[in-house]
Amino acid sequence: MTEASDTGVIRLNTADDFTTHSASIIGQAVRKIDVLAGTLELSWLGNAAVVDALKQAVLGNHRLQLRILIANVLPVIETDHPLLPLIRRLSRIEARVIDEQTLIKQPLKAELILVDRGGIVMRQSAEQFVGFAHQDDKQTVAVKQGVFDQYWRFSKTHSDLRHVYL
Repeated sequence: MTEASDTGVIRLNTADDFTTHSASIIGQAVRKIDVLAGTLELSWLGNAAVVDALKQAVLGNHRLQLRILIANVLPVIETDHPLLPLIRRLSRIEARVIDEQTLIKQPLKAELILVDRGGIVMRQSAEQFVGFAHQDDKQTVAVKQGVFDQYWRFSKTHSDLRHVYL
């Protein structure tokens, strides 16, 4: 991991870098957190520090909304991902699956966490941990929020991501 540049960008090169900076940026959330991922990588988005940060953010702020978009939900369900109990129990966490036809037309190019209007952690490749974090990058977040919202429009709920209470 390198230190923050003059612009505030922090280069991330390992799963530990991603975990550390994700937990830090999530901890600053006030209104919303959006997560866009292929499979919710266990070593990053399934790490106890990140899961706990997400849990504390949602439980600590009743106005905060957490939206999670997943490209492939099967590995999440098969591995009993640590986020599943939170997704199933807390109504302010909404998890959806990106429509397959949308992914064919517009493949997922990066995985990211967007916090409010400025915080971002972006993994630029699903094959390796290379990316960046920034505490206050409004322009990049606005662009990536548009990408997230586009995928969100063409996503659907998945029965394994919710419990039905009768």
